[in-house]
Amino acid sequence: MKRLFLVVLFCFAFSGLSYAAGCVTDECHSDIQNYEYLHGPTAAMQCEVCHTASPKELENHKERPKSFIDFKSPVKDGPVCVMCHSNQRDGENLHFPVENGDCTACHNPHGGNNKFFVKGKAEADTCMQCHEKGMFNKKYQHGPLAAGECASCHDPHASNYKAHLRFPPDKLCYQCHEDKKEAFNKAVVHAPIKKGCTSCHDPHSSNAKFHLKSASEKALCVKCHQKTNPKLMNRIKNAKFQHKPVEDGNCGGCHNPHASQFGKLLRSNVKTVCFSCHTKLGNKVNNAKYVHGPVATSGCPACHSPHGSDNPFILSKYFPKEFYNAYQKGKYQLCFKCHDRDMLDKQYTKKATNFRNGNKNLHYTHVMIKGKGRSCKACHQVHASNQPLQIRKSVPFGSGGWELPVNYTKKKNGGTCVVGCHKPKTYNRKNAYNNQ
Repeated sequence: MKRLFLVVLFCFAFSGLSYAAGCVTDECHSDIQNYEYLHGPTAAMQCEVCHTASPKELENHKERPKSFIDFKSPVKDGPVCVMCHSNQRDGENLHFPVENGDCTACHNPHGGNNKFFVKGKAEADTCMQCHEKGMFNKKYQHGPLAAGECASCHDPHASNYKAHLRFPPDKLCYQCHEDKKEAFNKAVVHAPIKKGCTSCHDPHSSNAKFHLKSASEKALCVKCHQKTNPKLMNRIKNAKFQHKPVEDGNCGGCHNPHASQFGKLLRSNVKTVCFSCHTKLGNKVNNAKYVHGPVATSGCPACHSPHGSDNPFILSKYFPKEFYNAYQKGKYQLCFKCHDRDMLDKQYTKKATNFRNGNKNLHYTHVMIKGKGRSCKACHQVHASNQPLQIRKSVPFGSGGWELPVNYTKKKNGGTCVVGCHKPKTYNRKNAYNNQ
C-alpha cells in the first residue's frame, strides 16, 4: 500500500496540475475517504491525478454536479490506471477486463475495505461477478479457493501462461505441494502425472475427495483404464467374485496414484500390500518354516487375481472348495499351472511325482478314491506350513469342529505320515515299503 501511494504521488507531482480542492466536502463526495484502504491519490487528496478538467469545466461541474461531468483522462490511449500501473499489462495473455481497459470492473478506483480495493467483500467474490459459481462451490474445495484467494494461482491482470496462471502448469502446484515433487521422483510414475495434476484433480472444487475430476476414485481410474486396458475393466465389472478394495472402489489402497518404486504403482512389494489387510495370514506366512514357492517368489498374484475372478477366493484358475472331490479333468487347474498334470493320470509312474512308494503313485491313490477323492488342501497348506512340503498340521473334519491331525516326517527317499484318517504309513521311492 505504501509503495502504491508513493508511486502515485510521483505521478501527480510532475503533472503540472494545480486544482484539487473542494472535491471532498459535506455537500460533495463526502464518503470518498471512508474506506479502510485508500488509493494513493485519494489519500493525498489529489483528485486531479486521475481526473482532469479546465477551470471552466470545473466551475460547470460545481454548479451542476449531477447533470454535468466532463472530466477527461490524462492518458489518451488506454485507461488512466496504466499511467502508474503499466506493468500490470505485462504478459501474453491479458485478463479480459485488463485487455479492454476496464480496471474498475474489479477495482474501486478510490479505495476499498479489502486489499487491492476489489469490489466484492473478498477477492473471490469479485472474480465470481463474471466467472460461473458452479465450478467453485462443490463439496470439497481447494484450499486457496476456500480461502477466497484466487490470485494465489491466477494473475488477475496478465500472464504468459494459460488461464492466467502465475507459474507454468507443471510448476504451479509445487509452489505449495513441494513435498509431492520428490515423491514423484520414483522408478514408476503414473502417466497422467506427466500431463499435469489437473489430469485427475480439479484445481477449484469437486464432489469427490482429493478434488478428483470424477464422482469417485474408482470412476476416475475406470475413465482412463477402460481405454488402456479394457480386458481388465471388464473383469472388474463382471467378476463373480470381487476383491473387496476393488468392489469398494479403493484403488489407492493398493496402488499409489502418483508414483512408486514398485511395478504397477503398488504401494509396496506385493506381499506387503496383501498382508497389510490379510494380517493373520501374513503373520502365518512370515513365521512359517516352509513357504509355498509362488508365495515366496511371485507373491499372491501367482494364484489370485487381485481385481476379481469367476473362481472362489478370486483364484486365477479353478480350484474346488470341497474337501472330497471325485476328480475329473479341469478340477485342479490352479495347481497344474505349476505342477505336472501326469501325477493324477497314472496309478504307477517313475517321473510324474515324488510321492511314490516304489512306482506306486500315492497322489493317484489319495485323489482318485471313488466317492472320496481328497483335495490337494486335505494334506497341503496352500500358503505355508511348519512341516516339509507344506504338509498341514491338521485338517478341519466334519461339522463337529474336530481337527484331524497330520504329522509328517520327511526322509531321504520318502517319508512317514501319522494321521487321524489311517494308521501310520511310510513310503520309499527306491525300495517300496511294505505297510502291513
